[in-house]
Amino acid sequence: MRLSQLYSNRREAFGPIRFSNGFNVVLAQIRVPENRNKDTHCLGKTTLAHLLDFCLLKGRSKTFFLFKHEQVFSHFVFFLEIETIAGGYLTVRRSVAKNTRIAIKRHSAPLRTLSDLPPEPWDHWDLPIEAARQVLDGLLDLRAVKPWSYRMPISYALRTQSDFNDVFQLGKFRGKHAEWKPYIAHMVGFDAELVKDSFALAQQIEDSKQSVTLLHTELLGVDTDLDTVEGLLSLRQQEVDALESQISAFDFRLADAGVNKALIEEWDTRIAEANQQRYYLSVNRKKILGSLEEHRISFDPELAKRLFEEAGQVFPGQLHKGFDDLIRFNQAITDERKGYLTAELKGLDTEMRRIEQTLEELNRKRAAELAFLTDASAMDKYRALNNRLVELRAEVAQLKDQRSAFLRLRDRRREQAQLQEQRTQVQQRLEDNIEAAASDEQSRYQSIRRYLNEFTRDVLDRNALLSTRINKEGNIEFAAEYLGADGRPSSEDQGKTYRQLLCAAFDLAVARAMLDRPYIRFLYHDGLLEGLDNRKKRNLINSIRGFAALGIQQIVTLIDSDLPIEDDGERFAFHDDEIVLVLHDQDDSGRLFRMARW
Repeated sequence: MRLSQLYSNRREAFGPIRFSNGFNVVLAQIRVPENRNKDTHCLGKTTLAHLLDFCLLKGRSKTFFLFKHEQVFSHFVFFLEIETIAGGYLTVRRSVAKNTRIAIKRHSAPLRTLSDLPPEPWDHWDLPIEAARQVLDGLLDLRAVKPWSYRMPISYALRTQSDFNDVFQLGKFRGKHAEWKPYIAHMVGFDAELVKDSFALAQQIEDSKQSVTLLHTELLGVDTDLDTVEGLLSLRQQEVDALESQISAFDFRLADAGVNKALIEEWDTRIAEANQQRYYLSVNRKKILGSLEEHRISFDPELAKRLFEEAGQVFPGQLHKGFDDLIRFNQAITDERKGYLTAELKGLDTEMRRIEQTLEELNRKRAAELAFLTDASAMDKYRALNNRLVELRAEVAQLKDQRSAFLRLRDRRREQAQLQEQRTQVQQRLEDNIEAAASDEQSRYQSIRRYLNEFTRDVLDRNALLSTRINKEGNIEFAAEYLGADGRPSSEDQGKTYRQLLCAAFDLAVARAMLDRPYIRFLYHDGLLEGLDNRKKRNLINSIRGFAALGIQQIVTLIDSDLPIEDDGERFAFHDDEIVLVLHDQDDSGRLFRMARW
C-alpha cells in the first residue's frame, strides 16, 4: 500500500499532490527574512499528515482543523488515490460537509481525476463511515496486521511532531497500554494473543481486587470470620423460630401461666439444683469436721500414772514407754489424714461460696421475671415478645448479609489466586516466546533489531538496540535505546532530535522487515532533519534514499533552513523528482491551502 495522489474538488485552493513510489519531500521555504527566527510558520507541512489521515477515514473530532473551521472548509471534497498491494488503485472520496458518508472506487490506472465523477460509476457510494472502513480494509488487504484493521499501521505511518515523544506509544494512544502493546508485539514477531491475554487477565485481577476492597468496606467493623457468623446465624435463627412459635400460640388469658411455666419454673429448677448442691456440700463439710475431731488422741500417760499412785498401785515404767510409742505412731497417721481432710474442707468451702453467689444471681433473675408477670399486662408482654422478635430478625438479616459478604470475599480471593496463576503461566509462555525470537537470527524480531541498528549507525554512527522484557507488573515492555561505547544504554534518546530519529529508525526497520508481507509501504515523517549537524543530515538523506530504493515510500517534511550546507557553502538541493510539494511564506499561494490563513 502506497499513496498515489491527493486532490480536491477545488483545484484553485488545494492540490493536486502526486507522490512517487520512493522519496517524497515536502519543502517549506522561508522567503520572508523576518520569519526565519520564528518557531512555527503555519504553511501546512504538518497539516498535510492530518489531511491524509482524514482521507484514510479518521474519526471526527471537533478540534480537527477541518471541523474547527468548518465554515472555511465546508465546500471541500477530498480524494485520496492509493496503490494497493495487489497492484491496482482505489480512490477514497470524503467531503467535509458530509464527512460520515464515503465513496470508494477501484481502478487499474494511476493518477485518475474523479472529482467530477457522478455517483453511479463509483463502486461504493454514500457508505456510512464504519462500513466504508470495513470495505477499505478488505480492499487494502493488509493481512500482515490482522486481526487489526488498516487504521492501526496508518497511525504509525503518519508521524507528526506529537508522535515523536515515544517510539512505541503514539500521542494518539495516551490511554491504556493494552490498546497498542499487543499490536507492537505482533509487528515485531511475538505472539500478540499472549500479550492480549496477559492484559485481559490483569484487568480481571484488578476488577477482582476492586471487588475485594468493596467487600472489605461492606464488612467494616465486623471483627469476626465466616465460621463464627455461620454459628451465630444458626443460634439466632433457632431463637427466632422458637419465639415465632411462642407468639403464634400466645393466649392472653393464659399469658401469665405460660410465661410462668416457660420462665419461672426454669429459675425454680436451677435454684433447687443449687440448693441441693449446697446441702450435699454442707453434709460433706460436717462429716469432715467430725472426722477431724475424732482423730484427737485423748489418752494421757502422766494422768494415768497419777491415778495409779492415788490408788496405791505402781504404774509400770515399761507400760508407760509403750503408751508413749503408741501415741507417737498414732499421731503420725493422724497428722497425714488431717492434711487430706483439711485440703478437702478448703475446697468445699470454696465451692460453697460459689454456690451461694449462684443462688443470689438466680434468685435475682427469678424476682425480675416475677415482677414482669405481676406488673405487666398480657398486651405489654405480647408487645415485648414481638419487639424481641423484630430485633432477632434484624440481627438474622444482618448476619445473613455478613455471611453473603464473607462467601463472596472468599470466592473473590480464590478467583484472584486462580487468575494470578493463569497470568503467571501466560507470562512464562510470553517470556519463552521472546527468548525464542531473540535467539533466532532469521526471526522478524532479529531482522528489525538489525535494520534499526544499521540505520542509526549509518546516520549517527551510534549503535541502537531494540529490546523487550516483562516488567515488575508482569506486562510486556519495549525499549529502543542508543548504546554507549561500553554497550550499555545511553541517555542520547532523551533529546528530541535523537529520539525522533529513533522513531523513524523503528518505523523503517519494521517496513523493511515486512517487505515480503502484505503491509503498508509508505511512511510520513514530519521535520525529520531538525537539529542535526550537516554530516548527519547528509547521512540521513542517503539512508532514506536507500530505503526508498527498496520500495518503501517515504514522505519527509522539512524547512529549507534545515537543509545541510554543502562544502561549497550552498544549501543541499534535492533531486527535482524527489520534491512533491513546495510551500512558502511569500504569499497565500505558498500555503497547503492556497487561501488566507483561517
